[in-house]
Amino acid sequence: MGKRTWIKVYTDNWIQGSIREEAPEVRCTWIDLLALVGASQYSDIGELKLIGNSGYTDNQISEILSIDKDLWLTAKQRFIDTDRITIHGSNIIIIKNWKKYQSEYSRVKKSKENSTAF
Repeated sequence: MGKRTWIKVYTDNWIQGSIREEAPEVRCTWIDLLALVGASQYSDIGELKLIGNSGYTDNQISEILSIDKDLWLTAKQRFIDTDRITIHGSNIIIIKNWKKYQSEYSRVKKSKENSTAF
């Protein structure tokens, strides 16, 4: 596990996908949330959590993202309603389809290492 330095954002989906139907504040919060999950050092599978089995509070998330708590709660509910996230246990946020937001770097790196071994 470790922090990622970047996440994928497909331009076609960003401009023409369902997220475009959301208010600008919700769209921005979505990208912030993806970046926050990508930067998490405690999960490699799209979870936003603290070490162990505990999530951040809504206050903590709104502070980290530098947004109003009411905006965070509105966006969080939209992400749940539109099947983008699920909440488990003690506010552990799981990004659905996390792998589609990830690079192929690990797979390509392994493939390159194997091809140079000969």
